[in-house]
Amino acid sequence: MIKSPSTTWLSCAALTLLGFAADVPKAIAQTIYPFEAVYNVEITNIPIAPNIFESTDVGKSIDAPYGLTNLTNLTYAEFDPATSVFRFSSDPAALNLEGLPVSTFSLFSSGSDRVFGSIVGTASLDFENFVGTGSSTITITGGEGRFIGATGILNLLESDTFTPDPTAPINSKFTISGSFQTPQAVPEPETNATLIGIGAVSVGFLLSRRNNKAAA
Repeated sequence: MIKSPSTTWLSCAALTLLGFAADVPKAIAQTIYPFEAVYNVEITNIPIAPNIFESTDVGKSIDAPYGLTNLTNLTYAEFDPATSVFRFSSDPAALNLEGLPVSTFSLFSSGSDRVFGSIVGTASLDFENFVGTGSSTITITGGEGRFIGATGILNLLESDTFTPDPTAPINSKFTISGSFQTPQAVPEPETNATLIGIGAVSVGFLLSRRNNKAAA
């Protein structure tokens, strides 16, 4: 049977609609988590080279959102005696250190939720009053539990107190603020099915009208 030009056009329209529906890209939404919390932290500095330290932070918070009340951080720190400033980073290469692994900053709950990333910053010590202050930037690069795929930026301000004993831990208060986000795939099978259904019904209706006119 030879199809009329109109029938051929409608058939092509049907295929186009169905093809479009099948090729709809997956939509991705972002769930944003604002964050602000204070952590009481103990900092332990272990010398690994002249004026170079491996710094371990362990902290707890009573007001951290999303249950992320625990903090751990391993960084590498370089101390400048002339300025009494620590410069630190999760990446040892940033301090010209070789053969050491990249470290991780982590906030986590008592369950499976966790966000982690890297940190870079500075801290200045006042040896006359045995206090210090510092600021850092935390780049969130991943997560676990409900925070899988987390990304974002958090800002850290620290306030330190220490003793004349250089081997004693430093007591610090970390104030962390900012936000991170996680990707969330928008369910699409229903969307594609709806688009296909609409396309099929629309083209079917047009074909029916065409056939009715031809019969008349």
